[in-house]
Amino acid sequence: MKTLVVIISLSVLALAALPELKVSTKDGVLISSASANKFEKDSTAKNCQNHLTFTHTYVPMTSVELTGHEFSVSYGSIRGRGNSTWAGDKKPYRIKFDESQSMFGSKKHKSWALLANWYDQTFALNAVGFRLGKIVGIPGTPNQYLVDFYLNNEYKGIYQITDLVQVNKGRLEIDENEGWLVEFDYHCSSDLDEMEIDFATDYPNSPSGSKLHTFIKSPEGLPNKLSYDFVKNDVKNLTSTMFNKSGFPENGYRDLVDLESVAKYLMLEQFLDNFDFNNKSNNSGFPASNFFHKDKGGKIKGGPIWDLDLIGGVEYNTFPKHFTTSKTPIMPRHAFYKKFFDDPVFKAKFKKNWDKYKPDIQAMSKQGGFIDSIAGAVEGSVVKNFELQLGSNKTCNDNGTNTCKRGAGGFPNMAPIVLGNLQAYRDEVAKLKTWWNDRVKFFDEELTKMNIDISKDIEDLPLVTLTCTVIQDNVEKGATIVIPDLTCSDGSPAKDTSWTGRPGGNSSWAVSATTSTPSYNIGVKATCGSAQNLTATCGTVAVVEPVEPTDPTPIRIGNTIVQLPSNAKIEVYNLQGKLIYTTSGKSLNRENRGSDNLQIPVQTKGVYIIRVKKGNSAATYQNRIYLN
Repeated sequence: MKTLVVIISLSVLALAALPELKVSTKDGVLISSASANKFEKDSTAKNCQNHLTFTHTYVPMTSVELTGHEFSVSYGSIRGRGNSTWAGDKKPYRIKFDESQSMFGSKKHKSWALLANWYDQTFALNAVGFRLGKIVGIPGTPNQYLVDFYLNNEYKGIYQITDLVQVNKGRLEIDENEGWLVEFDYHCSSDLDEMEIDFATDYPNSPSGSKLHTFIKSPEGLPNKLSYDFVKNDVKNLTSTMFNKSGFPENGYRDLVDLESVAKYLMLEQFLDNFDFNNKSNNSGFPASNFFHKDKGGKIKGGPIWDLDLIGGVEYNTFPKHFTTSKTPIMPRHAFYKKFFDDPVFKAKFKKNWDKYKPDIQAMSKQGGFIDSIAGAVEGSVVKNFELQLGSNKTCNDNGTNTCKRGAGGFPNMAPIVLGNLQAYRDEVAKLKTWWNDRVKFFDEELTKMNIDISKDIEDLPLVTLTCTVIQDNVEKGATIVIPDLTCSDGSPAKDTSWTGRPGGNSSWAVSATTSTPSYNIGVKATCGSAQNLTATCGTVAVVEPVEPTDPTPIRIGNTIVQLPSNAKIEVYNLQGKLIYTTSGKSLNRENRGSDNLQIPVQTKGVYIIRVKKGNSAATYQNRIYLN
C-alpha cells in the first residue's frame, strides 16, 4: 500500500497543469518578421555572418491573461525575436507592456521574452542553466517561468517567460549611462535602425579571423554614435592589452577585468558545452550570445548568461541532436577566451570555482533534483506540445525510439527531433541526466590533468576610480600640492594606488608659476579591500605655500626644511585638528634651540598642519601642511 501511495502522488504531481499565458493582437493580426541579411562588405568589415538574421516589428496587443494574475488595462505590443530560432516553426516572441508588469511576483518590467525552446525537447536546458547562473552568482541571470502559451486563442506550445538580458533594476543592475553591456555575436546587425551600434575588435587577429563582432546593448538612447566610443574603447583596450601588449599576464590586463567573474562565466558555459557560446560550426569558434558588462568605475565582468537551448553535447554534424558527447574539450574555442588560460591566476580561479560549485552542479541531476522538477512541471503539456509541432508534416519511427523528425525549420535537413509520446519525453530527460553526470566526471578529470596550482590565485580587488580636485586662490611659485593617502570606505588604506593627470607621477609636486585661481584635476586608480562596492575618498587636498624667511631658522619635519622666524613657537596638528606636538610654550631662538635643525617627533607618515607663532603678538601662520 505504501508503494501505491507514492506512485499515485508522483503521477498527480507530474501531470499538473502549467499556468496559461494568453495574448490577443489587435484584429488578430499575425506577427511577422523580415529578413535583414546584410551585404557581404558589411559582414567582412565587422567580422560577422549575414545569414538567418531578421528584423522584428511590434504589433499591438488587446489583451493579456496569465493564470492567477491580473495585468493593468494598458497592454502594449508583441513581436518576434531571435535569429535562427525565428526561422523554426515554433517561434519565440518578445512582449513589451505600456506599463511595467510583474510576472509571478517578480520585479516589474516592461519587456519580457517568450522562449520557444524549439531545439530543446526537454524544456529544461535554459532553466537549469539559469538556475546555476544564480547559484554561481553571475550578474543579471534571468528568472524563468514555464507556461502554456496561446496567441489569438490558438495554442502555441510550452513556452518560457524570462527576463531580458537588460540593464535595469532587478536585472543587470549597473549604471545606465556610464556603465555598459555588450554582446559578442557572430550574426550581423538585424536592426534596420542605424542607431544599433556594432563593431569589431582589433584583436585577437588570427589568420582565420578571430576578432569579436560586438553589439552595444547598453547604454541606450545616447545622442549619436560617437557617444558610445567610451564602450568601444574599454572593450578594445582589454583585447589589445591581452594580445598586443607585451608581458601578458603581468602587463596590467588584470586591472581591466574581474577575473573571478570571468572564471565563473567560462566555467559554466564550458561545463554546459554551449554550442552557441563556442559556435562549433566555425573553426574559429565565433561566439554567439556571449555577454560582458562593466559598471561605472568598475572592472569588466562576464555575463549575463543567455541562450542555452543548445547546451548538452550538440555537434555540428548531427545538429541539433543533444547529448551526443560528454567529452567536448573544457577549453574554449575562441582565441579571446583561450588567452585567459595563459594566466595562472585565472586558471587558479577557474579550478577553485569548479571545486566550490561542483556539488551544486551534481545536485541538478539527482533523483528529485532540479531537472526532475522541470520535467514534472511540463509533463501534463508535452504531448499536446509535440502534436502541435509535428502537425501533418512528419515521419515517425516508434519502433523503440518513440521519436519523429520534423521536416521544417531554419536549417535544411537539420530540424530538431520531435518526440512522439510521453514515454519518449521521459527517455529524453533520462538522457539529459546521464549526459550531465558523465560531463561532471569528464570535466573533473580534465581539470585534474591540467595540474592547476590554486595557490597562484590572488585577491581580485575591486577597482576604485575617483578624481581629486585642488582649488585654492593665490598659489605662488614654489608652493607644493600634496595629496594624502587614500582611505577606503571601510577605514582601510587603499592599495596599489596609481595617480594620473599631475606632474612627475607622484602624489605631490611643485607649482611652476604663480597663479591666482589654480585648479588641478587629479585622477587616481586604487583597490579597496576584498568586499564589493567600497569607495575611496581623497581626504584633504592641500596647497603648501612657501613661508617668508623673516629671520631664517630651519626646522626639519621629516625631509622638509622650513625657514622660521626667530622667537617662534611650533604647534603640529593632524588633519582632524588634534594637537600632536608643541614646543611647550618655549620660543625658539638662536640661544635655546641648540642646533640648526629641529626634529619634530611625528610617529606616523601623513599630512600635518604646522602653526608658527611669533612673539607676544601671537601672529599665526595657518595651514602650513607637509608630508612627513
